[in-house]
Amino acid sequence: MPLSRRARIWGVGVGIVGAALILPISVGPHIKKRLLDAVSERFESRVDIQSLSITMLPRPRLTGRGLVLHHRGRTDVPPLISIASFSAEASLLGLLRNQLHLARVDLQGLEINVPPGGMKMTDQASNKDDNGTGSSAAQRAEKRSPLVVDILTSEKAVLRVLRRTSDKPPRVFEIHHLAMEAVGAEGPWPFRARLTNPTPPGEIDANGTFGPWNRDDPSRTALAASYAFEHADLGVFKGIQGILSSKGAFKGVLDRIEVDGTTTVPAFALRGVGNSFPLETHFHSIVDANNGNTLLQPVDAQLQRAKIHASGGVIEREGVDGREVALDILMDDAPLEDILHLAVKGDAPPMSGVLKLKAALLLPPGKRDVIQKLRLEGGFEVIGARFGKPAAQAKMNAFSAKARGEPDASPDAVVSNFKGTFKMVDGVIHLSDVSFSMPGARVRVVGRYAMESGAIDFKGTVTLDASLSKLTTGVKSTLLRMFDGLFRHQNATVIPITVGGVARDPKVSLDYGKVLTGG
Repeated sequence: MPLSRRARIWGVGVGIVGAALILPISVGPHIKKRLLDAVSERFESRVDIQSLSITMLPRPRLTGRGLVLHHRGRTDVPPLISIASFSAEASLLGLLRNQLHLARVDLQGLEINVPPGGMKMTDQASNKDDNGTGSSAAQRAEKRSPLVVDILTSEKAVLRVLRRTSDKPPRVFEIHHLAMEAVGAEGPWPFRARLTNPTPPGEIDANGTFGPWNRDDPSRTALAASYAFEHADLGVFKGIQGILSSKGAFKGVLDRIEVDGTTTVPAFALRGVGNSFPLETHFHSIVDANNGNTLLQPVDAQLQRAKIHASGGVIEREGVDGREVALDILMDDAPLEDILHLAVKGDAPPMSGVLKLKAALLLPPGKRDVIQKLRLEGGFEVIGARFGKPAAQAKMNAFSAKARGEPDASPDAVVSNFKGTFKMVDGVIHLSDVSFSMPGARVRVVGRYAMESGAIDFKGTVTLDASLSKLTTGVKSTLLRMFDGLFRHQNATVIPITVGGVARDPKVSLDYGKVLTGG
């Protein structure tokens, strides 16, 4: 090879190496300043950084550590954004043109603290541009974004939506993986994310759009996505069991998100009872990060064949650690046997019929079993009630015939109506003003039913159309005639009773105390 040609090649090589060494020195400070200025302008923040370096070969690359953004220069609240470390790639043209354009940015240790909506500015956060003149939000919104990133990725990020009251914990979202496109652009930024749901534990996959970033009020930054939440174990809530899956979509702004979705639990059960049913819900909820509440408006659930309508919310009370669930529940024409099968041990429910129920539900926070801490209060009615066991229903049919004064008649299959009011506290249902009626007889009782053990304890009266002596025939009827006057009042026989035992095998007996005292 001629010497002159070799010299030229060496010259080119030396030139390239020289450029690689000189370019970072000559353009590096300019690019660093442009990057920090662009970030500051796009996020309306004062930018601090521990270190930032640039290399030019094989293509421009930036690396940095300790990047912190203070929204509007505020230091009395947590930083808007902090990043432990980052790296970025770009073309030389992307770094030098008016709009700083990065091809890819990878983040580690990203933390975003969204200030509460409507937070007042301090003097150091006055709304002025670089020349000291006033600049409206509308004017800034019309400006072209100074920075765009084609692809941004982040691992193990944390998003916190802060509360107006500093002593209240923020809404926290742990984002395992985030991939976002067109970051910094004036339009929405497409993203894919995988988040952790703390309770019940599980992974949420979301796919949608974020932004554009609201410079003046980050909490008003728009968000819209579809989501899927799979294999969440409800066993973390003491007292219930089942594996939940949910799908849906959410939209809104960071401090107020509306969610429409469905949940499915193929085998929902109360622990200790063992009977399981499929549970499905359709819901519309509003997540308000400012007050920590989630409003449920409404939730429509189906448990086997029973349809349940509920509205209310997951509420944070002043001075209470944790959130409580408060719902108004309505069931209309629900199969009683499906509800009882869930709550009562055994292969077959003790009673069937059509249930109407209206109740207020309160589930306070705490680690106690769900059944123990659940509170319910309301009223119910069962139309066309029949006993589940044929033997029990046969006894009821025969009793109805006797109560009508027809002990020798072939008993008809009778249905009963059952209604009353109830209050559930500490796993015990207290029933009052409960009435149970069938042809020829009316029963009124008050008492209690223990959910876990199934124990019942009721006192009340049985009112019969027939006199006591007509409940039977022969010698027994003759003997009972002497007691007719004791129990007969206003053309009806009134017998005081007690009911004990357990729900699946109740024991009914005469309340002798009331008989002897005339109660």
